[in-house]
Amino acid sequence: MPFSQVIQSLGAIASIIAPAKPVVRPLEIDLELPEPLTKAELAVLGRWISEDGAIRLDLRPNGRFGKQRDQAPSHAGRYEVDASLLYFESDAGHVWSGELRRGQLAFGEKRFRRTMQLDPTRLIQSGR
Repeated sequence: MPFSQVIQSLGAIASIIAPAKPVVRPLEIDLELPEPLTKAELAVLGRWISEDGAIRLDLRPNGRFGKQRDQAPSHAGRYEVDASLLYFESDAGHVWSGELRRGQLAFGEKRFRRTMQLDPTRLIQSGR
């Protein structure tokens, strides 16, 4: 048997044992702007302060939040809006929900009022 046939046979056996690497696709980057925010999402954007002033909650247009308590380290996470309901998940894994009622955010007995509304178009243009 010629040497070239031996190499071809070994190559055929190797391709059965170890299949070829999957084709690597080039990185796809979506340069389109994100989908427009819904009215419910626009209604919650901004900084919210608890009635006693001890907790500050920043809701950003990218679905992220920042929470700061007096005398405690801040933490962050993501949130989603479903009509008047808000669902939160901190980066540490804590989960809770709230509700937008008559211009106030309610988390159980805690009430928050908005002190600063964000303009999402300005934030997108500035790259925040």
